[in-house]
Amino acid sequence: MKKVGLIGCGFISGDHLNGWKNCEHAEVVAVCDLKKDRAEKRAEEFGIQRVYSDYREMLRTEELEIVDLATPVSTHRELVLESVKKGVDILIEKPFADRMEDAVEMVRSCESKRKKLMVCQTYRWHPWYRQIKRELESGIIGTPYYANIMQRVSFAIPQGPEGKVPLLEDQPFYEDVELLLLLEQGCHYLDAFRYFFGEADSVSASIRYISPYVKGDDLAVVIVNFRDLVAVLEDLWCTVGQQKTSVTFIQGEKGSIFFDGTAGAAPHRTEDTGNLQIVLSSGEKIERELDGTRYYARGFEKLIGHFVDCILNDREPTTSGRDNLKTLAIAFKAYEASRQQRTLSIEE
Repeated sequence: MKKVGLIGCGFISGDHLNGWKNCEHAEVVAVCDLKKDRAEKRAEEFGIQRVYSDYREMLRTEELEIVDLATPVSTHRELVLESVKKGVDILIEKPFADRMEDAVEMVRSCESKRKKLMVCQTYRWHPWYRQIKRELESGIIGTPYYANIMQRVSFAIPQGPEGKVPLLEDQPFYEDVELLLLLEQGCHYLDAFRYFFGEADSVSASIRYISPYVKGDDLAVVIVNFRDLVAVLEDLWCTVGQQKTSVTFIQGEKGSIFFDGTAGAAPHRTEDTGNLQIVLSSGEKIERELDGTRYYARGFEKLIGHFVDCILNDREPTTSGRDNLKTLAIAFKAYEASRQQRTLSIEE
């Protein structure tokens, strides 16, 4: 049984701890948070015996084999570099880094110690993206040449009669994050494009700052060019009405795939998902049923199970730190492309 220590007991930590709870080959033995009362609350909730407010003390005291970092991106470099010195494998929340230099340093540090490093790109594990991947691999729509993922929600603007900003209710630290929508959440969709189509060639983007309640971006339209395909991400946190997430359309030479998306609530608050529709050029229509039950929690369970399996069998995680450098490259290039108002090569 692998011994796990979790650092960061805020909003997302409950999903991490639930995932570990359902992993038969690992157990969380300690949790840590700067606010010790938050750590104590999570420990009580999940039956964890030891609680820390200083991660260095936890690393010194506990005989850990895995560290799970459920902390904001600004903390990642320090926590990874200190944790890997202790010879542990590391699971880390997205976004992996807010600077490419830090991401590369973290990857190299873990590789030098021959330790696994996996980024929580949980959307790859959502049932519709898994099914879309299977459909693409089957060749049912032939060679794809266009893709679109759309999200329209009001996370960053007041919502409801009380006028609360949903994003800041859940994670108030987002108020001052500069690289916000595209890096913090749009990275899931950019990673989905890579999951479907491989590696990108170039990117262009228009990124805007609409809400006065957050410092960072909350509107992004990104065009990602692959060798034989163009993929468009339309991502907004500042809309009223027509609330939808993860709406996905892919056009191929023989037909198309369409997923109607989820309700416009945060993913952990809805199981309202549409089915997957395939329309072929022959006129045939096919519908694949999807099980949205606990899909958000199940995504963490499957991701954590995959990570532990990779440790036990010495395999590279599907969203390893090194793999995630390619997702980050698209995001960082998109910000730069928007500033320069031109298309940038990923290698540029």
